[in-house]
This record gives sequence, structure tokens and C-alpha cells, in this order.
Amino acid sequence: MRRYRTCDNPRPSNGGRACGGPDSQIQRCNTDMCPVDGSWGNWHSWSWCSTSCGGGEKTRERLCNNPIPSKSGRPCPGDATQVSRCNIQVCPGGPQRARGSVIGSINDVEFGIAFLNATVTDSPNSDTRIIHAKITNVPRSLGPAMRKIVSILNPIYWTTAKEIGEAVNGFTLTNAVFKRETQVEFATGEILRMTHVARGLDSDGALLVDIIVSGYVLQLQSPAEVTVKDYTEDYVQTGPGQLYAYSTRLFTIDGVSVPYTWTHTVLYDEAQGRMPFLVETLHASSVESDYNQLEETLGFKIHASISKGERSNQCPPGFALDSVGPFCADENECAAGNPCSHSCHNAMGTYYCSCPKGLTIAADGRTCQDIDECALGGYTCHAGQDCDNTIGSYRCVVHCGTGFRRTSDGLSCQDINECQESSPCHHRCFNAIGSFHCGCEPGYQLKGRKCVDINECRQNVCRPDQHCKNTRGGYKCIDLCPNGMTKAENGTCIDVDECKDGTHQCRYNQICENTRGSYRCVCPRGYRSQGLGRPCLDINECENTDTCQHECKNTFGSYQCICPPGYQLMLNGKTCQDIDECLEQNVRCGPNRMCFNMRGSYRCIETPCPPDYQRDPVSGFCLKNCPPNDLECALSPYALEYKLVSLPFGIAANQDLIRLVAYTQDGVMHPRTTFLMIDEEQTVPFALRDENLKGVVYTIRPLQEPETYRMRVRALSYGANGTVEYQTTFIVYIAVSAYPY
Repeated sequence: MRRYRTCDNPRPSNGGRACGGPDSQIQRCNTDMCPVDGSWGNWHSWSWCSTSCGGGEKTRERLCNNPIPSKSGRPCPGDATQVSRCNIQVCPGGPQRARGSVIGSINDVEFGIAFLNATVTDSPNSDTRIIHAKITNVPRSLGPAMRKIVSILNPIYWTTAKEIGEAVNGFTLTNAVFKRETQVEFATGEILRMTHVARGLDSDGALLVDIIVSGYVLQLQSPAEVTVKDYTEDYVQTGPGQLYAYSTRLFTIDGVSVPYTWTHTVLYDEAQGRMPFLVETLHASSVESDYNQLEETLGFKIHASISKGERSNQCPPGFALDSVGPFCADENECAAGNPCSHSCHNAMGTYYCSCPKGLTIAADGRTCQDIDECALGGYTCHAGQDCDNTIGSYRCVVHCGTGFRRTSDGLSCQDINECQESSPCHHRCFNAIGSFHCGCEPGYQLKGRKCVDINECRQNVCRPDQHCKNTRGGYKCIDLCPNGMTKAENGTCIDVDECKDGTHQCRYNQICENTRGSYRCVCPRGYRSQGLGRPCLDINECENTDTCQHECKNTFGSYQCICPPGYQLMLNGKTCQDIDECLEQNVRCGPNRMCFNMRGSYRCIETPCPPDYQRDPVSGFCLKNCPPNDLECALSPYALEYKLVSLPFGIAANQDLIRLVAYTQDGVMHPRTTFLMIDEEQTVPFALRDENLKGVVYTIRPLQEPETYRMRVRALSYGANGTVEYQTTFIVYIAVSAYPY
């Protein structure tokens, strides 16, 4: 930029000189670089297609580098990536996607329109294809029950099943254009019918299928756990462009198995040819299903493959070979030889029998058996009449009370002589009109219909000096000794040892103890009685908390005290004593290490002597051995002692633990010594005080945690003139046990 000035302040006059210097100035401005907007470079090459068939995607990219935006310039407009469809031809073995709709009603609930979407992938772990399917807009009242209706997806997994060997799936056979009629019959009586219409593939290679459902299914509660077992479907070529398939399956509801059967009829363009085998088998495995109440979606996952049937070139039972196709034509079992006792009805691959009114089909499915209208309640009789079943019908007859029998014409009743027909009494029977009564022999009394012996001995029928012995229907008075006594050869009464002769009634684990004239049942030591005739009950000594010091284990009739590891049970069998592993196991920790026996364990502690120290072979102390004239060595501690202390759990605060003593070189306790704890940690529950020329280590809080502590204590021993004569360092290890012993 430029600026100017004029020479007019004042103007030169009267011969004065003009203004000095230039009349204008120039200065640079806006020196920053101008912004550069970005511009796209050329497109890169297309990537590989994401799939080799069935419709994939490929991408290409370009960079904003021609030029790169700079100096706050604008970025390149538009996208840096382009996506394009590729390899839209159908894959061999069937499409990889499917979509369609589901309409109709189940259990009288209308669907509206539900939408089906599915994807098909090859299984990485098995020779199958995996179908993931989801049906949306499924009413909440139907979703839980439909978790078992796997064959709603049949057109998809039949069309896309993995082809094993020369077998073909539905796509290879029909080019995905067919109509399928399906009927599902549950063991509980419900029937569901489905019509599937496959309309080929759309422009993206997805199978188009429409499904119409109507009928009833077994209703399930939402929390019920449903598992569909692996199953197979046999496909039979029954004619040009015609297939018949059937399957019997199981699903479980909370672990309870329920069988149900499926039948399929498939029609397709006969110009597409026929299956390479008369029978092919579709295998469905690893079936999973779930219903999302919130989203109202029904999900399925299924592994599917198809192979030739077990007898691929033989027609299954119910079909006959038609050599023109060859096909498996339905065999009319009813015409070949009526297998039913009454009416026969032919069906595809099978037949069924029916019965006239009043009869029902038997368990063999062929013969008819009478319906007992009387037992089932399907009759109408007047008051005072009974229902009498007849073959194919029933009749109303007179009602007879207890003790009477109806005559053969059903019009009157006659008395039943129970004494002659059934012998209902124990001893004697007396018939009466419409009834009977029982009687007993002498010495017995009647209880109900049974005669029970009378124990006359309870009525004091014998003299006081006699013993009464009851017999069946009578008694005997015997001159005998009292109970529990017997006569000896000299006529005196002597005690009977019931415990020896086995006449006692001690049972189970009771012990028999003989007494004069009797015995008693006692319990072994460690057991208590529950009363006569009942087993002795073990006494749980461990319920007494004072039984064992550590742990009590109850045993039959006794108990056992158990000590923690590292402790041994003392001779009293109750208290525990620490095992000194260092002494008893003769533990050798090696040079410069000491064996530290702790309560319940031991530990090898590093106890090295510093340089210029030597270990005293008697005391184990590290004593200073300074070279001559080494002042620094002379001022260092004279002795280094290691102290190892093992304590029980629970020692209270302010309890003295150990006393430290500093000795002179002559082994005499120094008369003037003070003690100081150095390198003290905040968590150490110990403190130190001087007392009678000794350092006393004591607790400052209760020892309530199992822990091993390390303290360093320095003792300074002073001469008479107040100078330090000796220094002793104590390294103290204190191990607190987990137990109070």
C-alpha cells in the first residue's frame, strides 16, 4: 500500500528550502497465501466383487489430491467412494436370499400381512447350507406357538439345501417356480394347512415366495422353552412335475416331547424333468427358533442338505413303481385287499379306516370296537334307571341297590347270596336279604369281617401264682416263674439272660443289657435313644462349640477334631499345636538364610551379613570385623541380629511381645542403651519403648489379620562420657497366624 504527504506545514517561501525527504511511502500488506480449493483425482480401479454369484457389490475410490485443499481451501465436493452391483447371476445350487409375504389365520387370529426375509450361506463346519429367516409383523398371540412351525420355511430350505452327490434341490429341479400344499397334524388333534407359491427369482437373484396359512396349532405360553429336534423329509417322484413328501417330527415343550406329522404335495412344470432318484431325503438339523415380543418378529435358523434316499430307486411302502416315468404311483390299499374291518379310505401313500356310528377305531387303526356310551356319559336314561352298554349302542335298565343283582331282562332285581359266591367272611357267613353278616368261632371277636383272637390273659383269668399263656381261640394257666425268670433243675427261679438267648427286642444299633427278670436296650456311647423300638440317633458332638479348638467333624458315635495345615492334634484330641517344621523336618535353607517357623507354616528368611561383618558361629549374629584404621567401618553398627517371632491371631493392644538386648563385645548387657525403630511403616501394628536397658516391642492395636511384618530397630550404647560405644541393628520378623493358637 502507498501513502503521501505534502510540504505545506508551512510551505517554503521567501527563498526558503523545500521539505527534505520523499513525499510518498510504500509498505507491503496481505502477505498471507491465498486459499487453495481441493479437486478430485482420477477414479481408482474397481475392487473385486464381494460374491462370485447371486448378486454382490464392487467399489472404487478417488482421492482429493488434484490439488489437496490447503490454506483453508474448500474440500472436494461429492463422494470419495462409488458402489456398483456385480455378478448378479444365480449361484449354482440355489439363491442366496429369499423374500415374500405370509397371510391367513392361525387359531382364528388374522395375520394381516407378515413379511419374510431370509439369507442362505454355506456352513463352514458341515456339508450343509444355513438358512437365517425372519418373519415380521407376527401377532403376539401367535408368535410363541409358531416357533415350532419350521415348515413355513420349507420352500426356502428345500430350494437352497446343500446338494449331496447327484441329488438335486428344489431350485435345480423346478427353477424356483412351483406350488406346494402342506398339511401339519399335531398329536393333540390340531391341523394346519399351508399353500406356498414360489414365483422364481427377482432381478437381484432373491427367491420370491408367497405363503397362505389357515388352521390351528398347539398354543404355547411365551416363557415355554421350545426345541425342535433334527428331522428328515422324504421326497417321492409321484408323476411328471409331481412330488409327495412326508415327515414325522418331534418338538419339546419344557422337556416334554410332542410328535407331529407333515405331508407336502409339490407341483411344478413337468418340462423341468424329474429327480435323478425316485426318493430323495432332505436333512434338517440344528433348528433354532425364537420370538421377539417387543419387535413382533419370528426368527428361524436351520441347516439343510439333500441326498438320495436310503432306498433311492425303490418306492416306499404305500407306492407302486410306474415304469413309464419311472415314477412311484400311489397304491390303492383299499382296492388291493380291504385291510379295514368296516370302511377303507385311500390317501397318498397310505390309507385310513372309519367306523359306523356307535363304534370307534381300535388301537391297530384297522378294526372297529364298541363305544361304551355308559362309561363316556353319552346316554340318556330316566331316574331310577342304569345305562347298560351293548355292541354299537346301549339300553336303560332298572337300578338295583347294593346286595341285589339285575335279572337278564333288566326289568327286576334279585338277592345276591354273598356267602356262596364270594366267601367274604373269615370264619362264619350268614346271608340276609340284600346283605350278609359275619360271625366268629369261640375265643375270637369280630373286627370288620376278620376274626381276631381274644387275649384272655388280659382279663386275669389265672390265679396270681400262675402264668397265663394266650393261645389261638383260648388260653393256658401255667405254674411258671415270673416273666424274665425260668426254673432251674432244683426248682428255683433263675434269671433268663435275654441278651444271650436272643429273645430280647433290642433292634437296630441298640445294645442289650441284661437285668434280673428283664433286660434293657441302651445306646452305644455317642448315641442317644429315641425310644423303644427306634434306632439310636447319633449325637452330634460338634454342635457344642467347645468340643474342638479348630474344626469338628462328626462321625457315627463319635467325632474327630481337625487342625489346620501346619498344626498337629495334641494328645487331648481337641487342641491344636503348631508343627515346628524347621526342627522336626530339619529344614536347611542354605547359606545366609534362616528357617523361620511360623504358626501353621515356615519360611526361609534371607539373613545375609553385610560387608565387613562375620557371622558368629555360636549366636548366629553378624559381628563387625573392620580393617585397621577404617573409620567409616568403625562408626557403623557393631552387630546385626535377626529376630524371628511367631504370634497367634487376636493378641490385644498394649501387649509386650519381645525384649531386645544390646551386648558389648564381651557378651555383657550394656548399661547405657537406647532403642529406636527405623524404616517404620505406617501399617505396622507395633511400637517400641525403652525399659530397664532393653527395647520392648509391644502391640498398638489388636492383631486381627494374618500377616508377616518386618521391622528394623537400632540400639545405641553410650559410654560414660556420652559418646556412642556400640551400635546394634535388629531386624525383627513378626508373623501373625490366621488362628488364635
